[in-house]
Amino acid sequence: MRILFAVMGLALLAGCTTSPVSSDKAKAAPLERIIYESPAHAGSSITVTRDTGWIAGGGCYVGVLIDGKLAARIATGETVTFRVSEGRHILGLSGDPMGNGLCGLEIGQSIKESSADLKQGESQRFRISGDTNSGLDLRPTSL
Repeated sequence: MRILFAVMGLALLAGCTTSPVSSDKAKAAPLERIIYESPAHAGSSITVTRDTGWIAGGGCYVGVLIDGKLAARIATGETVTFRVSEGRHILGLSGDPMGNGLCGLEIGQSIKESSADLKQGESQRFRISGDTNSGLDLRPTSL
């Protein structure tokens, strides 16, 4: 009986984390939710992919920020690639500033940031993931 409870507990915990999606398998975010405009001299790129799973904020979009400005709103299992100029950029994650209802309240969704220092022609990838302990997070990824 104890084994059954342990297995059930582990199954419940597994449902409380996100599942990674590689950027080549994720759906592209629709153009109407991409706000960022690439600079004329953009020769590098940043790709952001959001995990699947309910704990990933499944019912709401998240805001992706580049250098403190809203760049896109993406759903679970979506990816977006931004053409950027070379140099250092601050990439951020926030609640959906354009969300309706509960999604617009941004309760407990502080801005989380990471930096990217890109050379001309370089591409870097980031992943939005999460769990019940730390909420959503934004980190570099090899996926």
